[in-house]
Amino acid sequence: MVDALRRVDAMLVPAGRLVDLHPTEAPAEVWVGGLMVDAVEVGDASQRHAAASAALSTVVRGGFFALEGQMTFDFRTYGDTIEELRDYVHENWRDARIRRETVARARTALRVAPPGTRASVLERVQLTVLRLVDRDPRG
Repeated sequence: MVDALRRVDAMLVPAGRLVDLHPTEAPAEVWVGGLMVDAVEVGDASQRHAAASAALSTVVRGGFFALEGQMTFDFRTYGDTIEELRDYVHENWRDARIRRETVARARTALRVAPPGTRASVLERVQLTVLRLVDRDPRG
C-alpha cells in the first residue's frame, strides 16, 4: 500500500487531498439495541487494517504527505433480521463471519428487546485526510 500511496501524486490535482477511510484494527461487534452480543469473526482483518494505518503513517513520516486531519467514528450496518445481517457480512466482508452462537445470542436478545429493535454490526472506522507535500520538480 505504501507504493500505491507514493504513486498517487500523479492522480491528485494541484492542492488536492487524499481521503482514506478504513476500519480500525478493533474487531467488529454484533449489537442488539444497546447490548453488545459478540465480536464478528474477522479472520486477518485486524492485521490488514493495522497495515493500512501503518502505510499512512509511513508516507507521512517519509515526507510524501502531510496529515491534515484524522478522526475515528462508529459505523453501523443494520439488518432487518440477524440472519440478514449474518448473510450480508458473509457475502460482502472478506473472510468475516457471524458465528452460529452469535446468531443464537442475538435471537435471544431480540426476543426480549423492545419492539422495533434491530441487530447491527458496529465497526470503528478511521478517516484520514492527507495533503501531498510540495516537492521541488527539479529534484
